[in-house]
Amino acid sequence: MKSSNRKYIVWGIRIIVSILFIVSAIAKLYPSPLMGISSFETKYLGAIGIEGGLAKVVSRLLIGFEFTLGILILLPFYLKKITIPSTIALLSAFSIHLFFQFIGGDASNCGCFGELIPMTPLEAFIKNILTIGLLVMLLTIFKNDIKEKRNIHPVLYSGLILSLMMFVLLPQASSSVSGKSAETKASKYTKYFPSISSGNKLLCFFSPTCEHCMATGKQLKDLILKHPGIMPEVKILFMDESDNGSKEEIASFFNFIGQEFDYKVLSIEDFVPIFWADKNFPGVRYSSWGEERLFFDGTEDNEFDPEKLLKDLRRVN
Repeated sequence: MKSSNRKYIVWGIRIIVSILFIVSAIAKLYPSPLMGISSFETKYLGAIGIEGGLAKVVSRLLIGFEFTLGILILLPFYLKKITIPSTIALLSAFSIHLFFQFIGGDASNCGCFGELIPMTPLEAFIKNILTIGLLVMLLTIFKNDIKEKRNIHPVLYSGLILSLMMFVLLPQASSSVSGKSAETKASKYTKYFPSISSGNKLLCFFSPTCEHCMATGKQLKDLILKHPGIMPEVKILFMDESDNGSKEEIASFFNFIGQEFDYKVLSIEDFVPIFWADKNFPGVRYSSWGEERLFFDGTEDNEFDPEKLLKDLRRVN
């Protein structure tokens, strides 16, 4: 094989691996940095027993480390001695965990690419094994085609700076998020709305800038106008995306749907455990005297269905 072709292959592998790691880091911050990282801490780190303050530290270090490896794999510093072996070691650790998830029958999103690109443990395991294979090729078949510089300072500086940046750009909130708190039920909602367990109620989980949430809010307003005697009282829990109460966004939300409802605003850290940990926007929970009867969420199989809600309301009334 010509040396020029070998050079292209080496660079092709490095670019592919770099993209995988950088996208993986960015994906954990989707759909917004605080929402993404809170979801990652609750859904995925909490599931393996890393909770609270430790989860906040681990999540930021992991994302910083992924960014670091994604950048270092393109740089010539200690590629064969540190960067490539470290990348293989990290992928191997992830693969062992994914393998046990797979043989345990887990087919949910593994969280490798956060909520941006859902992947099952099996899919992520295959992706990791293929990536490890490419990296092993660099250390064996193409070892002599990799030109590296023996300067450790850029490696250390890159890792430290990018990891510290995660704590600067994603400051930790005072409230903690744990895997257990994601199992909250009706009793948890009474501290936001004391009358939530009295009679029929609709409790909505909205983001004030979510277009699907706005559309659902408008549907609820229309249902109330068409069926004033049957529709329950509506309460809304908004997730605060702007860290200032989202006042302007909430005002725009109600202006769009054409009606205001009783609402409370929760920080992302408080909101994630009671909804975002296992459900997607928009969420609508219908309960009768505290008993949950219907829970709609997302925009796919379980999205809000006005006819289904009306059917159950007529049955109860």
